[in-house]
Amino acid sequence: MAKSAVPDKQVGGVKGLFMRGYDRLENFRSTGGKTISDVAFWLAKSAGQLGFVLATTSMVVLMPLFFEIARERQMLETERSIVKDLRSQGYHDNQLTDMGITRSAIFSPSVASSKD
Repeated sequence: MAKSAVPDKQVGGVKGLFMRGYDRLENFRSTGGKTISDVAFWLAKSAGQLGFVLATTSMVVLMPLFFEIARERQMLETERSIVKDLRSQGYHDNQLTDMGITRSAIFSPSVASSKD
């Protein structure tokens, strides 16, 4: 067991607080706490590595998905505006489908959309 540099007389204040805390930590580590602290350190390190892997993987996988969803939404809105213009010119749904416009742009969804 390590002997503290603290003389028999107690040191007060912040310095004494830190010195007593250090002595207690040394006593804990020398009486079997070393294994516990080593396991806790290993768990914290492993959790950090796992968190890093999950964060980077989700960025690589999910960010392109979010960009593609936004692009698809923008393309659908553009097609809807084209459908609106063509309908005002007198085109029917079958003619719009023959032009290659998607059915989701021609027909409104059966449930309320977020923009409506």
